[in-house]
Amino acid sequence: MEEAAQRREHPSLQRIGGFSDGVFAFAITLLILAIRVPHPDDSDAASGLLSLLAHQWRSYLAFVMSFVLIGATWANHRVMFAKFERADNTLVWLNLLGLMVGAAFMPIPTAVLGAWLGSSHYEDQVVAAVFYGLGSTAGVFCFNLVWWYGAYSAKLTHPELTAAQRRAHTIAWGAGIPVMGLLTAIAFVNPGVAVAGFVAVIVAYVLPLARIIARIGRRWLPSRRGA
Repeated sequence: MEEAAQRREHPSLQRIGGFSDGVFAFAITLLILAIRVPHPDDSDAASGLLSLLAHQWRSYLAFVMSFVLIGATWANHRVMFAKFERADNTLVWLNLLGLMVGAAFMPIPTAVLGAWLGSSHYEDQVVAAVFYGLGSTAGVFCFNLVWWYGAYSAKLTHPELTAAQRRAHTIAWGAGIPVMGLLTAIAFVNPGVAVAGFVAVIVAYVLPLARIIARIGRRWLPSRRGA
């Protein structure tokens, strides 16, 4: 009876997942608002529609970057919560923090990066790239905070999850924090290189990194044992 009552008190993983899906969907939709739709009566319409569309290539780049970033975060979020057997209130609030920083907030630095990356003032380009980097790094950190709490502190994962699998996810997801932080630091010197690095990291996170790391670990351990 006590165990059944405790289970009823635990927040539902399905409700957490459903709410999270909604936040991700809303945030990823808002990204498109950063791209301007040219109109014939605009003050710069005389330059031609093709020119106006081409001039926004930085906004297109920022849109694609953040779309893939939020999409990859959503995909990994689903993977993460599939490893949890139950949830508690702390996990709920940490998840809300992650959604706020890593999803709902990201349309702002995305719009800023797209608008200011091509600025004639180099300092403004630096600020735009650093702002985007800080937002992305904070989002990755908050995502990992949810995993660290659930997998290690509160031990909310399924018993079937092995230590090697847990470690593989920790390495794969945690690696993004120092890498994004380093790229943010690079943005102070060269925003173009930093943005190229952001693109590379975001593309890498589309890959099943945890599975790859776990596979490498399985191959490495037998060779070490035989040495």
